[in-house]
Amino acid sequence: MGMNSESMKGHNEKERVFETVLCSPGMNEKCKINLQLSRQNILLLCGFIEQGLHAEKGETKLPIIAFMSEDCRTEISSLMNEILERGGLTQFYQKLKSL
Repeated sequence: MGMNSESMKGHNEKERVFETVLCSPGMNEKCKINLQLSRQNILLLCGFIEQGLHAEKGETKLPIIAFMSEDCRTEISSLMNEILERGGLTQFYQKLKSL
């Protein structure tokens, strides 16, 4: 079932807003964030991150994910790995995923 011209127009406007937000001045500046998370929340956060990284354009409820650059995906994936490593959960997370 195709989109009508009115819904397509709204979709295109939403895309332009997300593209504008992501390329706005200062959006590439690095920010230092100090987090203290329980291991339970580390596992949940990494699951959310991984789900978002692997979602296809229409599969996510967060349209901004569709506009994530490959560099951003790489950086977020590295962040996820670092969080797992610091929590001592890398192998545990991999085993959970294999279930």
